Amino acid sequence: MQPLRDKLQIIQKANERDYGRLYSDYPPSLLLGGIRARRQKVRYKTRQYARERVGEVFPSTLARMRQGPPAHVLAKMTPEERRADKIVRSPSEVGYTATVKMKMGRKLKDGETWKMEDGREEEWERLERLEGEVREENMRRRSLEGA
Repeated sequence: MQPLRDKLQIIQKANERDYGRLYSDYPPSLLLGGIRARRQKVRYKTRQYARERVGEVFPSTLARMRQGPPAHVLAKMTPEERRADKIVRSPSEVGYTATVKMKMGRKLKDGETWKMEDGREEEWERLERLEGEVREENMRRRSLEGA
């Protein structure tokens, strides 16, 4: 019987230690680590959303864009509403997307960005010059293909 009693005593001591850990307070260093991790997560997500608005695409961006409204809502939507819903899920906040988002009642992070679709006025000349260069190159390549 003694070997069984020894095993039982080992198990009981392990259980006592388990319950002691279960009901003890968290160490302050662990709590501080959790607080820091939450802050870092918020900072990371904020930076990620800012990068999304600039045009970078993440797996979470794609998942959000693929997501749709619930089935019972989707069934009652018109094709135009479905198209608008898909546009609203895009991270972009400029141009047509911003117009649709505002029409749907979404709040934009930066209310002025969407007005800059054509670029800054001081860069219009440079942009027109670049557009001309691209057009010339396209014409040159078309003429080579046709020859």
